[in-house]
Amino acid sequence: MLKTMPLMVGIGMTLLTASQASADSAWEKLDAEYAKAHEAWMAGMMKLQGEGHAMMFNSDAMPPHPIETFRPRFRKYAEDHANTPEALPALAHLLEGGFSMMGAKDKSAEWALARMKEHHAGDPKISDHIETIKHARMSVGEDAVIALMEEVAKVNPDRTTRGRAWLAMADMLYEGSPLARMMGTDNTPEAKAKKTRAIEILRKTSKEYPGTDIAKQADAFLYAIEHLEVGMKAPEIVGKDVNGQDIRLSQFNGKVVAIVFWGTWCAPCMEMLPHERELLEKNAGKPFIILGINANDSKADLKRAIKKEKITWPTIFDGMQDESSLVEAWRVRSFPMIYVVDHKGIIRHKQLIPFMMEKAVNELVAEAIKDMS
Repeated sequence: MLKTMPLMVGIGMTLLTASQASADSAWEKLDAEYAKAHEAWMAGMMKLQGEGHAMMFNSDAMPPHPIETFRPRFRKYAEDHANTPEALPALAHLLEGGFSMMGAKDKSAEWALARMKEHHAGDPKISDHIETIKHARMSVGEDAVIALMEEVAKVNPDRTTRGRAWLAMADMLYEGSPLARMMGTDNTPEAKAKKTRAIEILRKTSKEYPGTDIAKQADAFLYAIEHLEVGMKAPEIVGKDVNGQDIRLSQFNGKVVAIVFWGTWCAPCMEMLPHERELLEKNAGKPFIILGINANDSKADLKRAIKKEKITWPTIFDGMQDESSLVEAWRVRSFPMIYVVDHKGIIRHKQLIPFMMEKAVNELVAEAIKDMS
């Protein structure tokens, strides 16, 4: 009996390897099919944008997202490979499509998050999906996502994955949701308590991960908390435009400055350009300027956009090249990202919702004119 055990183990390993290979092959095929559909959807979005449809302001103009078709297939794949590492990317896609399908009866995002917490919190590969998981708070709720990250930080055997989970928790606790910021409910006692906990997590993480990217990210977050909050003096911004000319934030002292981080690959950013141009026209002769900070990799792409979109306002080419970039220094995690600085150089709005920019600017311009009179 004992002599047959090595043979039995070998057969089992062979079967497991073949099964895993089959699963990998099936997933690669499904994932590639989804990627192709998503690429076609993006092309359709860009085409509508080129035809002048303001999708950011009119969701009815948007073509159906491919997740509508693929969600049942992702869920079936996850169910077919339940409790195995192969299910993880399918679960991540289900979370990815959660917010865009707000209002739908389907509860796949909640189901996927629960499966992740129960079966995948200890899988180091969950690190690859943390950013997607963070965005899921828009559909499944912040507390549920934080609970998953707490579980990952508690049980995952990989130190870097635990560190990334701590960073994700701090991000969600401190920043809250865009909806809360828009509704003005991000300054309640509960929100303040969450911010305090986030700072404690960041300091602890920085101390426990010295000399690592995890610590650098924690330190950058702490810098943003100490220098980039509403009510603080805006740090100097120094950069160059596409022609190599220096641009500094301080050269606009005395003006209200809308600082817009954007990229030509970002559909909502491109949709904003006509509105930015209109806002400048409405405030012609008044103490207001837009300072664009472009995050494209290619300077040529920015030059084409400046010409095509008639961008006349100062624009820094940032390029997202290294840790010294403005995108990193200002901790930009989504695009477009908007800060508004008043005529005294004080940050008055951060992470402003695009459609709220005109109202914010008009109020601050009125303040500036009043102070000058």
